[in-house]
Amino acid sequence: MGPIRPRVPVAVSGVLAAGCLMAVLSGQQGMVRPTAPVVPNAAPQVAALTNGTLPIVAEHRYRIAAKIRPLLLFWIGKDNVGGARLRWRRGENDERGYDVLIGSDPDRAPRRVNRWGFILEESRSGGATVLGVMKKSDEKTLNEATSHVASEANEGVVFKMIQATIDRSESVARVTISKAGRDYSYRELDALLEVLLKETSPPKIRKTPVPPGGRSGLLTGIVELLHDAVESVHRAGKAPGKKSLAYAYYAKQYDVARISSEIQRNARYGGTTYAKLLKSDFEVRARGESWTESFAIVCGLDGPLAEIPVFLTYQPRWWFKVEMTLDEREVF
Repeated sequence: MGPIRPRVPVAVSGVLAAGCLMAVLSGQQGMVRPTAPVVPNAAPQVAALTNGTLPIVAEHRYRIAAKIRPLLLFWIGKDNVGGARLRWRRGENDERGYDVLIGSDPDRAPRRVNRWGFILEESRSGGATVLGVMKKSDEKTLNEATSHVASEANEGVVFKMIQATIDRSESVARVTISKAGRDYSYRELDALLEVLLKETSPPKIRKTPVPPGGRSGLLTGIVELLHDAVESVHRAGKAPGKKSLAYAYYAKQYDVARISSEIQRNARYGGTTYAKLLKSDFEVRARGESWTESFAIVCGLDGPLAEIPVFLTYQPRWWFKVEMTLDEREVF
């Protein structure tokens, strides 16, 4: 592969949905408890988890917009309800890593709604490690989502942490689910990890075989598919077709596929017009199951934005959609 580029991890109702779910809902939600100030100095164990072991070589930041569709006929949306930070890492001997922090900002989202997630993946020749942290939110309907947000203020907030190791044959995940005494925002990742690491109940262990030829994780798969697509345009002068890669996550095997791609010229995203971009549509499917999750990434083709997403859209539910636009003014 060529130079490391950031890309967006969209995983099985994962980070994007956890990060932005409900960000534009108004109406009858309860008020989420205000978050406390960020803890300035993380404990060594926490710092080792969030910082990883590979040096950070680049970073890009994004503005989040979210939309709901209470009826099938139209969307209602709100811009600038949160942010995302994509970082990529490189070590020796082709060691690579990626992390994404994404969420709604209680200070900008209606009703101080707070949904977010973090995922860090590092790959080496001998295997990979993955850390995932997110607010637990399994809502399948708009009514369920509204009720869930309203209940958090009174019943506490549930967070999930996944620590996984992946080698050539097997993925082993340790899953901790904990109810925190208060809410935490995406700006308080280190403080939350200190709480989760003190969880006394034993974690659940989930093991699953890595598919033959499988990648170490979803992030690695998306990076490779984006790189392959951009290189195909440079080689052949046209957008490439379908390509699929396998990986294992938690207790299942998945396929992430680039379904189609198209070259865009003079396209405008977030108030900026780009001369030439590549839009790719992706699909994630769990093996043995019928559901799929779809998303699209628009990335640069040349220069400093080559393979870098400038826009992403993800629709985990028929009634909910997230859009992510490159905006380096976001603060983390």
